Amino acid sequence: MKSKINFTYIIIAVLVVIIFLQRSCSSVSTTEEPTVITKYDTIWKKTHDTITKEVEVIKIEYVKPDGPEYTPGEHIDTCRARFNYLLKQHTARRTYKDTIKLDSLGTITVIDTVWLNKLGKRTYIKDYKIPLVTKTVTIIKAQQPKRQLYIGGNLFGDRRTLQSFTPGLIYKDRKDRIFQANVGVNFDGTLIFGVGTYWKINLNKK
Repeated sequence: MKSKINFTYIIIAVLVVIIFLQRSCSSVSTTEEPTVITKYDTIWKKTHDTITKEVEVIKIEYVKPDGPEYTPGEHIDTCRARFNYLLKQHTARRTYKDTIKLDSLGTITVIDTVWLNKLGKRTYIKDYKIPLVTKTVTIIKAQQPKRQLYIGGNLFGDRRTLQSFTPGLIYKDRKDRIFQANVGVNFDGTLIFGVGTYWKINLNKK
């Protein structure tokens, strides 16, 4: 009778210690952080276009240039020569071209035409590439812990002989706590049973 009472006290004491340890280790988190994958893709958008437009006149101002060719001569031949010169200059069609470099992206070319003392249509030639960066964020949610149940057994003995065999069950909950229950028999015919629990220890503390 005394041995049974002592055995019961031992079981109660073990359970109290297990409950205390579980509470003290309950702060160990078993939830894994989701995996975040960030990817950057660069696509070069090529632009090759030609635009022609009218140029608006915003101001007209008459300025007399210097030089004898712009003044009447004393002789008719001189006047005729100067007139022909001015007429040739007035009817000449001049084309101006300027290219602006946009660093390593490309160029923009501007072409202007002047005729009869007027600026004609302006042409823009675009030839450049612009990088378009696309950001893709993929969140892989961590798999939630699952309940698991195991069945197996234990063999106990010393160097010479086996003493007992205890089949049992092991249950693991979603918080990675493990509970064990065994019922077995010694090889001398004595019935034995036992319970146990295990808790997860976080070795990778941040």
